[in-house]
Amino acid sequence: MKFIKEKTIFVIDGSSFLYRAYYGLKPMHTSSGQTIQAVYGFCRMILKLIKQFDPKNIAVVWDSPQKTVRHELFQEYKATRQAPPSDLFEQKKMIQEYADIIGLKQVQVAGIEADDLMYSIAQDFHLHGYTTVFITSDKDMRQAVTEDIVIFDPFKDIFLTQTLLEEKYGFPLSKLVFYFALIGDTSDNIPGVRGIGPKGAHDLVVQFDSLEQLYARIDTVSKERTRELLQAAQDNALLSEQLFALRYYSLHLKRDDFLFNRDTIFNARAFFEKLEFKSLLKDFPAHEQVQLPLSEKKNYSFEVVTTHEQLNKLCALIATHKVCSIDTETDGLDPLQARIVGISLCVQVGTAFYIPIDHKNSGPQLEKNVVMQALKPLFLDMSIKKYFHHAKFDQLVIYKAGAEVHNIVFDTLVAASLVTQDWQRIGLKYLSRSFLNEEMIFFDDIVKKKGYKNFAEVPYDQAVEYAAADAHQTFQLVPLLHSELKKYEQEALFYDIELPLVQILYAMEKEGIMLDGAVLNVIDQEATSKLQEIRTMIINLIGPDYADINLNSPKQLEELLFVALGLTPTRKTTQRTSYSTDYEVLQELAKVHIIPGLIIQYRELFKLKSTYIDALPTYINASTGKIHTSFSQTKTATGRLASSDPNLQNIPVHSPTRIQIRSAFKPPLGSVFLSADYSQIELRVLAYVSQDATLVRAFLEGQDVHVKTASGLFDVPVADVTPEQRQVAKRINFSILYGLTPYGLAKDLDIPFTTAKIYIEKYFEQYPGVVTWMERVVAETKDKGYVTTLWGRRRYLPGIYEKNKSLYELARRMAINTVGQGTAAEIMKLGMLALDKQLAEQYPDVKMVLQIHDELLLSVPEHMATEIELLVKQTLENVVQWNIPLIVTTRIGNDWNQVSK
Repeated sequence: MKFIKEKTIFVIDGSSFLYRAYYGLKPMHTSSGQTIQAVYGFCRMILKLIKQFDPKNIAVVWDSPQKTVRHELFQEYKATRQAPPSDLFEQKKMIQEYADIIGLKQVQVAGIEADDLMYSIAQDFHLHGYTTVFITSDKDMRQAVTEDIVIFDPFKDIFLTQTLLEEKYGFPLSKLVFYFALIGDTSDNIPGVRGIGPKGAHDLVVQFDSLEQLYARIDTVSKERTRELLQAAQDNALLSEQLFALRYYSLHLKRDDFLFNRDTIFNARAFFEKLEFKSLLKDFPAHEQVQLPLSEKKNYSFEVVTTHEQLNKLCALIATHKVCSIDTETDGLDPLQARIVGISLCVQVGTAFYIPIDHKNSGPQLEKNVVMQALKPLFLDMSIKKYFHHAKFDQLVIYKAGAEVHNIVFDTLVAASLVTQDWQRIGLKYLSRSFLNEEMIFFDDIVKKKGYKNFAEVPYDQAVEYAAADAHQTFQLVPLLHSELKKYEQEALFYDIELPLVQILYAMEKEGIMLDGAVLNVIDQEATSKLQEIRTMIINLIGPDYADINLNSPKQLEELLFVALGLTPTRKTTQRTSYSTDYEVLQELAKVHIIPGLIIQYRELFKLKSTYIDALPTYINASTGKIHTSFSQTKTATGRLASSDPNLQNIPVHSPTRIQIRSAFKPPLGSVFLSADYSQIELRVLAYVSQDATLVRAFLEGQDVHVKTASGLFDVPVADVTPEQRQVAKRINFSILYGLTPYGLAKDLDIPFTTAKIYIEKYFEQYPGVVTWMERVVAETKDKGYVTTLWGRRRYLPGIYEKNKSLYELARRMAINTVGQGTAAEIMKLGMLALDKQLAEQYPDVKMVLQIHDELLLSVPEHMATEIELLVKQTLENVVQWNIPLIVTTRIGNDWNQVSK
C-alpha cells in the first residue's frame, strides 16, 4: 500500500458494487418486507474501506440512466443485458441516501458512463499530484491504470497495479484496448472479432503496436484462418475499440467536493436502525437511549412464582380461565436431553407468570417434582385450552420432566408459517415485532451478552422478563393469527391437517429410532478400508511423490489434476482465484482420465463417513439409547416435512461404494420395520391436477408411465422401449414439475442441448394437458400474486411480475413445483393422520418412526406384521377419492435397509 498517500482519492464504481452486493448476498428483508441485501452489502463495503484506508478524499460514481455516446455509436450496445430486478433501483435509492447521510460525494452525469466519469476524475486529480484508487472489479478500468492510478478489488482484497497487470497480460497496458477490441465482451454486447479468443488476441497484441497497425500490416499475420477472421470483422474490431476506450469529460468539479471525514459514518445510526442493520451498529458509540423491558413499556405484569401459595393460586387461575399459553426454558436445544429450567404461563393479556425450577445462583425455587405434580392435572385436563409457540418442543421438554399435555388448540409457529411470505421470519420475537409492534428481549441479550453459558445461569429475577414474555406474547398472538388464517383461507389447512400433525410428529420424535452400534462399527471399518483402497489406487497411479496428498483439499487437487496430470481445466471457482475441482468438473475430467473418477468415489465415501458414520453416534440419547430426529412443518415453502439433528431424510438408500448405513437402524426386540411408500406420487398428482387424457389413462390402465413416455419420445412401440430409453423418460417424467430445461437435461444425461430440447418438446406434444395446466398455474399466480396447493397452502411469488427473465423463470418454476410437491406432501400428511387414527383404535403398539418425503417407516410387532401391512396399505391408498389411483408399496424387514426401495 505504498501508493496510498495523503494526496489520494478513492473513486468507487457504484453500479458495479450495487450489482455485486445485490447478487452476492442472499435476499434480506426488514420486518416490514423491504429488500435490503444490496444496501447492507454496500454499507458494509464502505465501512470496511473507511476502516482500512481512512480516506481523506472519496467519491462514489454512478452510471447514467440515459443513453450514452456508445449507444449512438452502436445501437446494440448492452442490448443483451437482462432487465434489472424490480427492487434493485429501490435499493440504489437507499444506498444514495446513505451516501448523503455520511457526506460521501456522489457523481452522476446524464449521458456519461461511470467508467468515463471515474477516468475523468482521475485525470483531473492527477494534474494536482494525486494518486487515484479505483474501487472496482470492472476489467475495462484496467486500461486507465498507471504508476499513479491503481485498482483495489474489495471482494478479493487485492490491489491491481500497472506492474502486476502487465505481468498478467504479457504486454503494456497501453495495448489493453487493442486486446479488448479483438476479444469483445458478451456482457456489454461488444462484438470484437468472432473466432478470436484470448490466446489468439494476446499473440496479435504482442506482435503489433495497435489495431491500426495490425490492419495496415494484415498480410504479415501468419495464420490464414486468423487473417480471414480479422478481414471479415474489420468494422466490428474498429467499432469495438471505440466502445472500449475510456473518454475524458471536463466535469468542473472542485477538489474540496471530495473531502471526507471518517467521523461522519456515525451519522448513519438512525439509517441503520431503520433498516435493522444490527451488526453494522456494533462499532457505533453506545446509544444514550436505554431499551425498557416489555413489561415496563406496556405496563404488563410479569411475576415469578417461587412459593407453594403462589403456585396454587396460579393453578386455580388456570382452572378458572380454562385457557393458558405455555412456554418452557431449558439449558440446551435438544428437548429430550436438556434439563428444564423453568415454565412460563399466561391466562390473560397483561399478566404472565414464570416458575423457575433449576436456575443456578438464584434464590429459593420450587422443586421440579412439586411443580409438575401441581401442573400435571391441568396439562391433562381436556377442558383447558392450551396455546404454544412450537408446541412439539415444549411438549417434549414437559414429557421429559414427567408430564403430558392434552388439548393443544393453537401453535403460533405453525399458524404463522401459513400466513407469512417466504422471506418473513416466524420466530416469536419477530412475530411480536411484526404483529404486535412490541420488541422482546432476544436470547443472546439475556444469556450470551451477559457471559452466561446457558439459561440456567441467568438469575431468575433477570430471567422473568424474558421467559414470562414468551408465554404472554404467544397468548396475545393467538387471536391475531386466527384472524389471519381466516383472512388468507388457511383455517382448514391449519385446523384439519397441520395442527393435528403436530401431535403425530411429537409422538414420532418421542419414540425415536434405534441405531445398532455394533453394525455401525462394521460399516465404519468397511468405509475406512474402502477409503484406503481408493487412496492407494490413486497414489499407485500418480507415484510416491503424492503419498501425502490430501484428497479433500481443492488446492492440492488443482495441483494434481492440472499440473501433474496436465488435464485441461474446465472453469474457475466462484472467486475466480483458482480452477474448480468440484463434482461437475471431476465428472467431465473422468471421461478422459481414471483418477478424477476415483476422486469422486473417494469424496462421496468420505462424506458418507464424516456426515453419517462418524456423526450419528453423537446423536444417541443417553437415556433412551435411540436417535430422536426433529421434524419441522415450517422450514419448506412447499409444506414438505424436514428432518434435522440429525437429518435422517438424507441418508442415502444406495451408496455407489455399497456402504449401507441404513442397515444399522433397527426396530425394537420382537418388532420389525414396515415401510409404506407412495408410488410415483408427484406424477399421480400431475395427472390429477392436469387431467391430461394420456396421463390419466396410463395410470387408470396400470401402464408403466416411463415406458409410455419413452415410446412417445423415441417414436417406438411400447414393447420395443429399451431400458436406456426408459431411464431418459423417467428422468423427464420426474423432473417436469421441477421446471426441467433443455440445458439441465442435457447436462444430466450428457447429451447434446438440441437433443434434450427435442425430448422436452416431444414430451409436451405427448401430454398437451400438462402444458395447458402449467400455463394455467402461471396465469393464476400472475393474477393473484401467489400459488396454492390443492389443500390451499399459499406461496407468494413476487418474481412472477419480474421483467428480469431469470427471476421470472425461477418464479414460474416455483409456482408449478409448489402445486405438485406441495399437494403430494399434503397427501402424505393426510395419510399419516388417517393411519394414526386407525392404529390408535386397532393396533396401539404400532409406532410411526420416520417420514422420508413419500415414505413412512413404522415399527410393528413381528407376529402382526402382515395384517398391519394390509391396514396401512388400504388406509394410505384411500385418503383421497380421485380418478387417479394412489398406489402404496409396502415392505417388511429387520432393518431400515431391508425395507428401502
